Amino acid sequence: MIVGLSESDVMTLRQMAAEFRARNPQVGTFTASRQPTVLSGGQVKIGKANADITAGTAGTVNIWRRATPTTAAVDTGETVEAYFDWLSTETISAGKEVLVEWFKDEGIFRIIGSECE
Repeated sequence: MIVGLSESDVMTLRQMAAEFRARNPQVGTFTASRQPTVLSGGQVKIGKANADITAGTAGTVNIWRRATPTTAAVDTGETVEAYFDWLSTETISAGKEVLVEWFKDEGIFRIIGSECE
């Protein structure tokens, strides 16, 4: 599970994504450039894929949260539609943990991390 990402962690992940896109141009194209920023106010969330999410599509993510750092995470009942359009070319299986971030300029959640298959 990915939690507590620092600004440098986010920047590293974004650089890795840029390098991946450069090596794999067939995965997708983008018309806008985004600058890395760390969002506050609950804009990064952890959840589980509701169903398989195929690269290049969006899927439903059930948001999970811990009441305290020492308790188990539980399903909050909140769901978000999250786009899976840059992280990988593989499918995220139903039930896998994902990290989603809100991109205010696009008005969407995007999957920025995923549990290994």
